[in-house]
Amino acid sequence: MISVLGLLDNAPLEDGFDLTVWFARIEQSLSGDYQAWRSAVVSPNTLSKGQGWALLGWIEVAASEVVRNRSREILVSAVFAMALVLRSPLDTRDCAVVAALLRRASALAGLDYRSAVAEGCARAGEPDGDARRLFETASEDVPSTHIESGEGKSFKSVRLPSDIDIERLEQWLESGNPW
Repeated sequence: MISVLGLLDNAPLEDGFDLTVWFARIEQSLSGDYQAWRSAVVSPNTLSKGQGWALLGWIEVAASEVVRNRSREILVSAVFAMALVLRSPLDTRDCAVVAALLRRASALAGLDYRSAVAEGCARAGEPDGDARRLFETASEDVPSTHIESGEGKSFKSVRLPSDIDIERLEQWLESGNPW
């Protein structure tokens, strides 16, 4: 049996890859064996940056699944997962964008957001921790980084492509020019 952190290490990286199987494995593991996740991610920086990104990516996909399936269990698992991601070296601002997607998904699905947040945070062993504060302050609007399309089973929240030229930005940063 693969460890919970091994599930994150096996995250599909290619664009266009069918995430269905990987998504289902993570969802089943988060909801069915959350004690193993708590034990594996017990302290800050237990998750590598790559594992943090993989789990945050899962949460982003989960937001659309919450709407499609009106699934409180996926919402609770995503909140729990976010509490774990916050123990990784990822920037909290990236987490805030995805938290807003979950808050919006909860509203679209007609789910009780506050009780799902409370349950997910309790699973993480941090009912009043960083995740709770993140979700309490999450925007109720679609983040400017995403657009929504479809409805019902065809709903999805899609990340907009960035118009930032990463290579040019890196060159500028390396040049040492102040502005």
